[in-house]
Amino acid sequence: MLQSKPYQLINALSLGEFCSGESLAKQLDVSRTTIASYIKQYSVLGLDIYSVKGKGYRLAQPLSLLDSKVLELALPNNMPLVFDQVDSTNAWLMSNIDCVEHGQVVLAEYQSAGRGRRGRAWQTPYAGQLCMSLLWRLQDGIEAAMGLSLAVGLAIVEALEKAGFKDLGLKWPNDIYLGGKKLGGVLIELQGHANSEVSLVVGLGVNVRVASLQAEQIDQAFAQLETNAKPPLNRTDLAIAIVESLNQMFEVFRLQGFAALQQRWNRYDIFAEQAVSLRFSEERQLKGTAKGVDKQGQLLLEINGQQQAFMAGEVSLRGQ
Repeated sequence: MLQSKPYQLINALSLGEFCSGESLAKQLDVSRTTIASYIKQYSVLGLDIYSVKGKGYRLAQPLSLLDSKVLELALPNNMPLVFDQVDSTNAWLMSNIDCVEHGQVVLAEYQSAGRGRRGRAWQTPYAGQLCMSLLWRLQDGIEAAMGLSLAVGLAIVEALEKAGFKDLGLKWPNDIYLGGKKLGGVLIELQGHANSEVSLVVGLGVNVRVASLQAEQIDQAFAQLETNAKPPLNRTDLAIAIVESLNQMFEVFRLQGFAALQQRWNRYDIFAEQAVSLRFSEERQLKGTAKGVDKQGQLLLEINGQQQAFMAGEVSLRGQ
């Protein structure tokens, strides 16, 4: 997609090397004052930029920007659409749900209003995460989508494991963990009817590198794929690997449901056989031992010697 001048400037600085204001102004065909005004705006995007007299400007860390041409070649059936900035990829697809095709994937370098489960804000520094949403359609109604968020998390974890990452895990129903800390999550929104076609917008966010400015605003322990790697991880390659894994998973899910993926999901369950609390509201919670998930993707808890299944709630280790 065509980039506006502020995003062209980010692209010019993405290697993490000093660039003079004069050379940047010439490259973008704007004034040095305009370059300086763009730089001031970037803190909103979670970007750390150094300004050194006599040297110019430099990003604190190099960025791996998404390459739309490579994505289009690798994922022709997903018709990749890449935005520099969007309110949220899920919101964009929901707004355009009637005019996009099954399989469409939308990616963004930055989300200004990213959302997580239960409407929580989801922080997304510019080019610091993989933020994407896919549109899938199921012909058998809403019930056929049961367990899909778990299947999506599984596909992401398996793609990351194939890419060489270790100590990955899943927290019911839709969180992705690395080294015991949250790495990302899944948000699924749907539109349709109980017994006919349903459209599913499958959103996901995975931390690649979180800038220090953004890290200060996150109120929980979090993980990121990249720490001090140079050059930075190739986010385009990671996006392709995850989308390909999701495509394969969806075909299995469409034909066989979550039951075909249950055992694979349970292998990554970070709470397996541990004492947990399942909270439904501030006033109501249950305590038991986590026993994985069933063939519908429901959480299994052993409570007073009896195994029970739950479709909703927020699970945490006992005492947390």
